[in-house]
Amino acid sequence: MDWQQMLDTFARMPPEEKQIWWQVAAGLLALMLGLLWLESRYFKPSARVGSWLSVRLMSILAALPTVAIVIVPARAVGGPAALGLFILSLYTLAPLVWFGSHVLVGRRVRPVLTVLESLALGVTGLAILAIPGTAYFAMEGPLNAASREIGQRREVPADNPPLEHQVQPVQRYNLAGAGLIYTQSLIGAPDMRLVRVELRQGGQWPKDQSTAHPVYCTHGNDVHLMWSAKEPPPYLRLHWAQSNGSVIRSEFTPQIAFEAAPPAAEFSMGFRPDGVDPIAPIPRARAYLVLTKEGLAPYTQILGNPPGAGEVRTTDCVMTGFKRVTSTEDWQVQAIGLLFYLPTGSAALRSLIERP
Repeated sequence: MDWQQMLDTFARMPPEEKQIWWQVAAGLLALMLGLLWLESRYFKPSARVGSWLSVRLMSILAALPTVAIVIVPARAVGGPAALGLFILSLYTLAPLVWFGSHVLVGRRVRPVLTVLESLALGVTGLAILAIPGTAYFAMEGPLNAASREIGQRREVPADNPPLEHQVQPVQRYNLAGAGLIYTQSLIGAPDMRLVRVELRQGGQWPKDQSTAHPVYCTHGNDVHLMWSAKEPPPYLRLHWAQSNGSVIRSEFTPQIAFEAAPPAAEFSMGFRPDGVDPIAPIPRARAYLVLTKEGLAPYTQILGNPPGAGEVRTTDCVMTGFKRVTSTEDWQVQAIGLLFYLPTGSAALRSLIERP
């Protein structure tokens, strides 16, 4: 879990849970300060507390280049060699920088510290720094659990900025093979520019924006959602730029209420030889076309695949006016399939709508 996700999760915790975390943090801080106090007591009889403090302040400065020497080269290389370079730096350059800096400063302060004392401060400094480091990794599990619980509640924060989108009503349809499905459209305002959309999964926001997202698609500044009744409603975070250039982000989740609504309509599809016209936008990531050509076996075109050679996409939605790629111009659209991936891990729901 990255640092921003940790802060976001902590901010959404109930007050009583926050209080426990603050108490733990205060205890760890007290432990670190207590160890530093004990160190200073060792140097007090020889009137070298000032020298000790100088070396300890240097420890803070030395920590950054020491970590950088281990991490930066490994990330720059990448691949299998990264682990070898990481281990090599960890056991050679990093100790040289860390302990060497302690010895160098210890010899320059007045009164001077012996080499053994400087090395000892290097060791105890690592022990003190290990306290927050160990706490960081130890709290990942509880924070992940809290993040999942927050995600399941699907409650937008109290200070959530209003969307600069026209939120259209949720529509429901019956789709053969998939059952009941829902769609909703968020129409962007003319003076805004959609920057990106994130889908909260497992309580966390994704780090990789290139992953497939079958629950939503974008067309210009508009966002279109489609999900099955057997899937949890999507929880999105929209980022958009205002006319003055400032970027705003807001969380959104559909509100479903159909108590007095008419029965769900059938999900209809218009067919053309070169494309389809669905009644509601469909995310490309969940759709595929079945193409036919006289004398040849049917060909399946996965619409969620990356763009082919020469293909230019202006949207990741399949909507009215959608055309297949020009490389298949001799083929005709015979059917369109939709897949709905269930969170339980069971087989996906499949629907195949064929041309009349």
